[in-house]
Amino acid sequence: MIGQIVKKQVLLLLRNPIQILLLVGLPIILIAILSTALGGMMMSGETANINVKVAFVEHGDEEAEIQRFLEDLYAEGMPDEAIDEIKIGIEQMAPVSILKESVLGSEEVRKFIEVIEVEASELRVIQDDNSYTAVIEVPENFTYESLEYLILNNKKSQPVLKLSQNDEQQIGPIIVNEILTQFQEQLTLGAFLQKYGIEQGAIQLDEGMLTGEVLTLEQENPIGTQEYYAVGMTVMNVLFIASTIGTIAFMEKKIHVFDRIIIGNISRWEYFIGVLLSGTLFSFIHLLIVYGFSWIVYGVKWPDLLSFLTVTASLAIAVGGIAVLLTAISYRFNSEIITNFFTGIIVTLMAVLGGSFFPIGDSSAFIRMLGNLTPNGAGMSSYLMILRGDSISDISHHILFLVLFAAASIFIAAISFPKRGSSV
Repeated sequence: MIGQIVKKQVLLLLRNPIQILLLVGLPIILIAILSTALGGMMMSGETANINVKVAFVEHGDEEAEIQRFLEDLYAEGMPDEAIDEIKIGIEQMAPVSILKESVLGSEEVRKFIEVIEVEASELRVIQDDNSYTAVIEVPENFTYESLEYLILNNKKSQPVLKLSQNDEQQIGPIIVNEILTQFQEQLTLGAFLQKYGIEQGAIQLDEGMLTGEVLTLEQENPIGTQEYYAVGMTVMNVLFIASTIGTIAFMEKKIHVFDRIIIGNISRWEYFIGVLLSGTLFSFIHLLIVYGFSWIVYGVKWPDLLSFLTVTASLAIAVGGIAVLLTAISYRFNSEIITNFFTGIIVTLMAVLGGSFFPIGDSSAFIRMLGNLTPNGAGMSSYLMILRGDSISDISHHILFLVLFAAASIFIAAISFPKRGSSV
């Protein structure tokens, strides 16, 4: 009988094409609008109150490595004239000093990035501190190997920095990634110009002119604005499935469909479970449709399909729990006000806290925690972490929250649902 109730809900929804168009079309339109209209603003950080806190850890001594590099040149018998020329330009090629003072220490960057130099012995403490957006580690001999690569060009592989990101933050890691990429390009270009005696202003930066390879940082996949808003709009709009199911269920009460079901000696729990399964099934299909569109049109691909399906199923169950909770409360109070309030107010608040419109959690750890305590926020954090390349074990706490949220919603709905014989 539960299957018949789910089938009935499906048929009722299919008979309302405008509702289907809104549920599926609205997130698609919002993804297109927000990813293009707000993408540049979000990436530039012009209006966002983003606080990026970066720990800078040096495992070596740049000055000592420069001195060792010059001594090795003398030992290898390089002419004094050539070494003197290298000495003149070596200050402009010291990568760690340039990164700390000219890049991360520049006035423009200091407006939104706080760089804190940390001793290597404190690294474990910093990595456990959730207030940090990223940790940049300079390996031992990084400067020495960089000079070898840039000046002598006799080193096959380029030295790399190590970048650890805070996956709980959404935009901060993107900004740090972008800055380091630009730094690397400029450093490689500077070495190229110096090597061939070309004036800095003689050419403009063009990646195609670079003969050197850009250093590969130890980083996970960056998130673009299309990926961000594809996730943000989808997890927000799937919440409307819950209110839609709640509205259909209350309409059935008003036209006495629920009474006829009870008179037909069908358990009210079968109807209860039918509503729950309907909300879960519709939410799961809705998520697959919108993400399928995002994959085809915007190229939003999921590196770990199993993790994606696990999060999608967990989020769908949570939305199903909300649907049956709205139904139970509206039946209990014989009013649709709570469903309308959820649609008009609560969904908007949850979307803001969850970061659907903007990564509000990047400005405050407390707000980020609140956002992750909403089903859409937990789902969004999970999806973004999957896109960055995290494994399912890294997002297990978000999945657990979604399941517990669904269980709590179903439990409250069960004790609120009118008992047989009570006035509904």
